[in-house]
Amino acid sequence: MAGNYGDVLGSTASIETRAHDLLDMLAARADSSASAICLWDPIQRCHVGVANRAYPDQVMEHFNSWFVDNDPLFDAMRVHGLGPLRWRDFPDYRNGYSVNNVFRPAGFDEGLSARLVTTDGTYVGTIHVNCDDPRYPRDDDVAEINALRVQMAEHLDFSVRPRMVSELVAPDAQSWAVDDFGRAHLLRLGDTFCEPLDPLAVNEIAAAFRAAGPVVRPEVLRYHDGVSWLYVRRIATSSRYRGDSLRAVLLASRTPLPMGITPRELDALTLAVCGLTNAQIAAQLFISVRTAGHHLESASAKLGAPNRAACASQAVALGLLSADVLSTLGGREPVAV
Repeated sequence: MAGNYGDVLGSTASIETRAHDLLDMLAARADSSASAICLWDPIQRCHVGVANRAYPDQVMEHFNSWFVDNDPLFDAMRVHGLGPLRWRDFPDYRNGYSVNNVFRPAGFDEGLSARLVTTDGTYVGTIHVNCDDPRYPRDDDVAEINALRVQMAEHLDFSVRPRMVSELVAPDAQSWAVDDFGRAHLLRLGDTFCEPLDPLAVNEIAAAFRAAGPVVRPEVLRYHDGVSWLYVRRIATSSRYRGDSLRAVLLASRTPLPMGITPRELDALTLAVCGLTNAQIAAQLFISVRTAGHHLESASAKLGAPNRAACASQAVALGLLSADVLSTLGGREPVAV
């Protein structure tokens, strides 16, 4: 394969393609019978095998489960920050579970594993190399993989591209990656935040975007986290690997409600966009029908909207929708505006 490791890792290809190409290049330079790259998905909280050269399924399953939870070699690398370790580098490893119950039955007689960690200490995943000849991997192979570890981690980190999106679009905002199930992972703290938002609040906001349904599809929601109002933008993301659950990045900034809109008017606007009548809005907010109508009339005047439909359209366009209200609506589908 032409080029070098940097060309492969820095290409615009998918993570899976880059990982496979890197293993192909490594195999051309270092003797091995099988190799794999398994990455840590911080959203799904599991390891994912993104590239596999010749390992049987049971070995890949072992790498992504028992090995990272219980294997003494992996634990030594994790605790002591060690580089790549071969079986022969670790006392009595050949007598252990992994070798005798998984690797040797699969035809391997020596192996190497290494943790992939970025320069800021973020754990990204693992690389594994196994051989059917106990003379390999050689010392030079270990050194080559060790020199590659940080570069691999920086380029194959599942959070790299979502984080790049957040830095480009809103460098001051706190950014979270979220999946279809409401699980969230902090990407960046943001320059204007002293500490991360409550993950439960982020999950509620993510649920509110889902509750808005396919008709309205808001790009912005408002949420009060007990400190101030948040302006939360949702940016859809492309799949990073097959089976990826990540669907969007949420960008949160502390911004007051605009145009003099009050919290109660925001609630009423949100329910109006969802197609509720004044009577239904009143019941939902535990206010009178007259008060519900007053909130909408006041909001319409502030938005310069001549009628209810225009008011709802303006609310969506300006992101004047309450995440708190949307998340409590259950399966009610918003009307088209």
